[in-house]
Amino acid sequence: MELQRRIGIIMGKVYKEVNHAQLCGILEQAYARGFSAFVFTLTAENGEARIMQGEENLFSLINFSMLDGIIYLPYTFSADEYREYIEAFLMQHCPKPMISISMESGFCPNIWYDDRLEFSEVVNHLIEEHGCRKIHCLTGNQGQPVAEQRLAGYRDAMERAGLPVGEEDVTYGDFWKYAALQLAEEFACGARQMPDAVVCANDIMAIALCDAFKEYGISVPEDVLVAGYDGTLESRIHSLPVTTYSTSWKQLGRNAMCMLYEMITGEPSPCEQFEQGKLFCRKSCGCVKDMELTGGERFDYQRLEDNFTDSNLSTQFLTADSLHSFIQKTYHMTYVFLKLEQCGNEMLTLCFCEDWDRAEIDGYTRSYRTKGYSDRMIWIDFEGTRRMFLTAQMVPEQVLEIKEPSVTFFTAMHFQDRCFGYALLTLKGMADGFNQHYLHFCREINNGLEFLCIQNELKSLAYRRYLSQIRDELTGLYNRSSFNEKWKQLREKAKTYHEECFILGFSLSGLHRIKETCGSLERDKYLVEFSDILRNCCQNQEMCFRAREGEFLVIGSQKAGGQLHQTVLSRITMQFDKQYQPTEYSFRPRLYHVTVTDCTELSDGEQTIRMIAEMLQNAQKGTLTYSEQMHYDDLAMLRNEIYQFPENDWSVTLCCQKLNISSSYFQRIYRNTFGVSCAHDIQKSKLDHAKKLLLNTTDTLQTIARKCGYDYSHFMRTFKKEIGMTPTEYRRGKMTGK
Repeated sequence: MELQRRIGIIMGKVYKEVNHAQLCGILEQAYARGFSAFVFTLTAENGEARIMQGEENLFSLINFSMLDGIIYLPYTFSADEYREYIEAFLMQHCPKPMISISMESGFCPNIWYDDRLEFSEVVNHLIEEHGCRKIHCLTGNQGQPVAEQRLAGYRDAMERAGLPVGEEDVTYGDFWKYAALQLAEEFACGARQMPDAVVCANDIMAIALCDAFKEYGISVPEDVLVAGYDGTLESRIHSLPVTTYSTSWKQLGRNAMCMLYEMITGEPSPCEQFEQGKLFCRKSCGCVKDMELTGGERFDYQRLEDNFTDSNLSTQFLTADSLHSFIQKTYHMTYVFLKLEQCGNEMLTLCFCEDWDRAEIDGYTRSYRTKGYSDRMIWIDFEGTRRMFLTAQMVPEQVLEIKEPSVTFFTAMHFQDRCFGYALLTLKGMADGFNQHYLHFCREINNGLEFLCIQNELKSLAYRRYLSQIRDELTGLYNRSSFNEKWKQLREKAKTYHEECFILGFSLSGLHRIKETCGSLERDKYLVEFSDILRNCCQNQEMCFRAREGEFLVIGSQKAGGQLHQTVLSRITMQFDKQYQPTEYSFRPRLYHVTVTDCTELSDGEQTIRMIAEMLQNAQKGTLTYSEQMHYDDLAMLRNEIYQFPENDWSVTLCCQKLNISSSYFQRIYRNTFGVSCAHDIQKSKLDHAKKLLLNTTDTLQTIARKCGYDYSHFMRTFKKEIGMTPTEYRRGKMTGK
């Protein structure tokens, strides 16, 4: 697929009228040249470190290889911290053509409007139309190029009219309301002489000055005239509409895109259209024109206000109980920020990190993703289909496949420094899209996601608590108290699918002897190992339980007359025989088992457990005689000693003496219990020990024979007969790898 040409735009407060006008100008000119745009903007400008971290993650997402150029608007960010971070990031990472809409000559070419000439028009209006002779200028921060340009325009107009400008006629402010409030106080208390008019370098200061004058009983425009600059919506809708000059910010945006286009292509690019700024004369200077919103504008603005207020957006997001539900609600609620002409031409996409809701809790500390995004991002469409795309791609295929020029707004999804991902709002063929309602919408998304994460964590904790109640603490299998509920569920499932239930019961004997001889830890190891055998052998949704100390249950379902139970039983017994070899374990516990099939009608879980326990006891009694059961633990200990100390002078007679029973009885119960004779175990333990010594020591054959309890000649004959080669051949063959 041929990649569409795109520019990146980095700016803040897109919803502000001045900023919005610049963006519209950029996009109009970009669309005319066949470019789409990715706009990277903030949801909050806050100096708090954790919130800054959450916002700044967005810029690390930018893949410059997918963009042809960058337009950066530093004045749209009110916080110096963000400007400094973004500029440092661009200087370090951006290899593409870039321009800045500003007056400073910094790290890239810049472009700006002629504020000096336009600001002088505002002052000219006060002089020529209203006869003002003493005009005070409230400009921005001293030394800031924009503030100095507008101040120069004021001086030009005053000089042309032959009016003096003294030091007391100029106040450096902050482009914000605080300097205006201070200036109003100085006029009200007589610290400064009241002028005929005050001209402010932006509308924010002009509006604040009007409000402050009203508080001090100073009437505007009767006592003093006030004018602003920028042509913002606030100046229009303020209770006292403010005279202002609306710079053609849209034209500034067009000029910026033309300049970037020439940097990208090397070809000149004249603007598609050109427009001048306009002076709006309103009540703050005594004029009565240019004050009202048009009927259509007022209706559309009021409609969005009503939609947002009546939507109960917070409640909607906070009632989502899953990510799918949350995303469905976001798609349904887009009407709260869309203008009528945007409906059907918009695309909202929420892109989530793979670990968006994953948090580790260590003591009182929650740790989660705070920096950057996962290598792949998740997005879920309207139907609930989950899809993935590479983060380096920045947007899903559905955005890349849009043919006509479009703009996509990127905003970070985060709660303080917790990174969830980012939101995309794509508008096809339109420049007018990002408004204050969408900004509030994004903030509600962030709050809703944090609430959903907390809900998920609480559910996880509740589920862990539930598991701790139904799981055996040692083995992790279901415990006895959970059997009744699980048995009921299995029976209901079996009836639904016309199956029969089966139960396998298992008992490990000899555990108390292991505990007495080796301690509780060794006994617990046997229990855990056997639990692992059960889990590994149950591959068809069977459920495993630890019913009592050494008793276990496996329950499952199968087709009537099926042999699944036999398959599971065979797996378990075969794995048990393989696991518990006498040369590797101090004791080899004996396994007893019983099977019950077609038991769907057994409804009482506790009664069923007791029935299986009784069957296991009967199975144990039926396998060994009473005397054999009585001697089993002693036999197991004896066998352990035979393998642990092969050098001893073992014999059947010695073993009989240890157990204080007759030779014939001893040999019968030994074979019945372990499946081999005692003489076989004695010889095997000695030969196994001999092989280890041959491979791992340089001992002579005479020494090895003695360590294994043989005389030399007997050792040589027995080894050759049982192993098939002499001890020397065995040692040489293993050493040479033959």
